[in-house]
Amino acid sequence: MIKKLQKKFISITAAALFTMIFLVMAAINCVFFLQTDRQLDMRLDMLFREQSQEREPGITPPPDEKEPDKLFPHFEDRLRIRSDGCVIYLNASGDIAEIRQNGAGDYSEEELSSIISELTARAEDEGWYQYYKFRMATQTDKDNHQVTVIGLINASSGLYSVFTMLLISLCIGVISFLSILLVIVLASKHAVRPIAESYAKQKQFVTDAGHELKTPLTVISANNELARMIYGDSEWFDSIDKQVGKMNNLVRSLIALAKMDEEQKPVFVSFNLSDAVYDTVKPFENLLHSQGKVLTLDIAENITYNGDESKLRQVVSILMDNAVKYCDEKGKVAVKLTADRQIKLQVINDYADVENFEPDKVFERFYRADKARTPDGSYGLGLSIAKSIAELHRGSIRAKVLEHERIMFEVIL
Repeated sequence: MIKKLQKKFISITAAALFTMIFLVMAAINCVFFLQTDRQLDMRLDMLFREQSQEREPGITPPPDEKEPDKLFPHFEDRLRIRSDGCVIYLNASGDIAEIRQNGAGDYSEEELSSIISELTARAEDEGWYQYYKFRMATQTDKDNHQVTVIGLINASSGLYSVFTMLLISLCIGVISFLSILLVIVLASKHAVRPIAESYAKQKQFVTDAGHELKTPLTVISANNELARMIYGDSEWFDSIDKQVGKMNNLVRSLIALAKMDEEQKPVFVSFNLSDAVYDTVKPFENLLHSQGKVLTLDIAENITYNGDESKLRQVVSILMDNAVKYCDEKGKVAVKLTADRQIKLQVINDYADVENFEPDKVFERFYRADKARTPDGSYGLGLSIAKSIAELHRGSIRAKVLEHERIMFEVIL
């Protein structure tokens, strides 16, 4: 149990750490991309102004037009120096009328024609096309003719920077996550140590108390038998024997649970699970028949399993005992054992009070679904023991409500 608690502590902490690192990385890369996109927009603004002034030297920007504030002046200036773009003027028919370039390498008219045909088909004013950042605008020339102006910038350097930033942050994030995770794993033992010590003391107390209770119960039983021999049979002596038997069963169950919680490595051997289930279920047939109930078996033959045979027989016995107690009068109990991808043992019984059945709680210690239906002194530990045995075999057990007022307990190995 402590190992499970330690694993859960590590998994929860690791999930929180991963989420935090992921959010920080996402925020950094989003901010960097948005800043890069802003720089490209500023380069497009400059490109439009420069080419407009070259085409119409007499036009100057209005006196009140100011340069945008620079967040990183040196960085932004370097981006402008490396700007590689062009301005394309289209006539009314959509053909290229003029190309003005300011990059180190010129674009061919064929290449630009292919790009322009894609951009005009989109009908977007600005955006991205492959690794190009573009902007489209409509202007009036000196002859009052409408011309379409397209600003195009090769943004490969900016995208390369974004990709580099993403790769670097990813490497840093992975290294940071693994490093901190290692610290968490090493520190987890110290984190759960107080709980482990408290749990160990609790288990030791249960074990010691169980052994201490055996002695007075044995004395009571012996004295009761002696009194019976002296004074003869009496309902009071029978009642004492019954209560002593109940207490002995409770002590044995508590000690069994404490031992299974010690997480000792079990010794598993291969055995015929089909025969074990059949041999354990068969004695319940006469009991069910005497109560007017029906038992049906569907046990696949020759299913072998590597585990603790005695403990798995105990699971079958617990589930059958539970089915016998809670099966309706003249009801049916069905036992099914199959082996496909997993080995499944199902015990199904009729149960009219399914509305009050709580599948999630039946495996809790000392839980009883209906106290009025447990006159035999059940303490609600059987299903808890069955769950511990199933988990010991790295399996699981669950309860489920079926149609037609039936309940099922299923063990998956």
